[in-house]
Amino acid sequence: MARFIKSRKKSHGTVPGSLIFIGNPKMEKTEIHLMIFNKEQLSETVVNHMDEIPDTVPLGSVMWVSVYGLHDTELIGNLGERFAIQPLELEDILNTDQRPKLAENQKNLIFFLKVLDYHEDSKKVTGDQVSIVLSENRVVTFQEKRGHYFDPVRERIRNSRGRVRNAGADYLAYVIIDTLVDGYIHSIERLGTLIEETENEVLHHSQKYTLEKIYKFKTTIGFIRKSIFPLKEIMLYLNKTESNLIQKKTFTFLKDLTDLTTQALEAVEIYHNMANDYLNIYHSNVANRTNEVMKVLTIFASIFIPLTFIAGVYGTNFEYVPELDFRYGYFVMWGIMIVVAGIMLYFFRRKKWL
Repeated sequence: MARFIKSRKKSHGTVPGSLIFIGNPKMEKTEIHLMIFNKEQLSETVVNHMDEIPDTVPLGSVMWVSVYGLHDTELIGNLGERFAIQPLELEDILNTDQRPKLAENQKNLIFFLKVLDYHEDSKKVTGDQVSIVLSENRVVTFQEKRGHYFDPVRERIRNSRGRVRNAGADYLAYVIIDTLVDGYIHSIERLGTLIEETENEVLHHSQKYTLEKIYKFKTTIGFIRKSIFPLKEIMLYLNKTESNLIQKKTFTFLKDLTDLTTQALEAVEIYHNMANDYLNIYHSNVANRTNEVMKVLTIFASIFIPLTFIAGVYGTNFEYVPELDFRYGYFVMWGIMIVVAGIMLYFFRRKKWL
């Protein structure tokens, strides 16, 4: 399956709002985890059936429902009915290739975002779909698989660190998005370090594998840009929204998140331009090296063309040619030819022309 766009063959020609999973299942079975907390209390459970999810949340508490695995469309549909998520929004939740965006209705704010994960072994960045549904006192997150992305948030809740236990659902949604953006910056930093370390190689030792590295950098940066560029639109909308689901005191944190998002986007653009510059420098180096080769070969040709012309006109048809009487002259000629060819090959290889 393509990295930048996923097959929509299953949804082709279907009615808008149809619940069709687009992507590759990353878990055998969908799991639901539940956290309900306030300043004094915290409860965590693994939900085996939807009936175990409370219909109401105690006053002053926040409920966080984490759904892992999106391929069970029937369960996702039931959750949508339970949490007042519209069919078109459920369709976007099930589309793991959904462009990051923000949707709003009377009861929910829904964020469609990406999780970026940098892999040290393969030096690649992969992304998963994350949907965050914010309501009055509840946050529901839909993820393709169970991951470590939000473990720091859960630890803050368990250990009652920061404001998360004292604030509302809007602050929890902010913390989750902030964690995602931190992950973006970490992935960009790791990739940026690799790009910067390639600078000397590009400038002074450009080889064929250098071009392959630059191309991989450009592909990865393109994937990151696709995943996080729409965040700018989301943050602009959030800072201007009049939704009752976001408290006034939370806007202060949203402004800080906007700055962090801008930093991530600027870093992506910088490294995108660097990769383009490296590609131009590589091609310039190849062209310059070709010019150097052609210059040396032109000098050789300029020297030997007149000599060849003279030899072609007169040949060796002279009355006195000393080598004609030398018994081993033929073998000496072959030896000289082999030595000259060997010297030229050594010279070309040392110049890295071969």
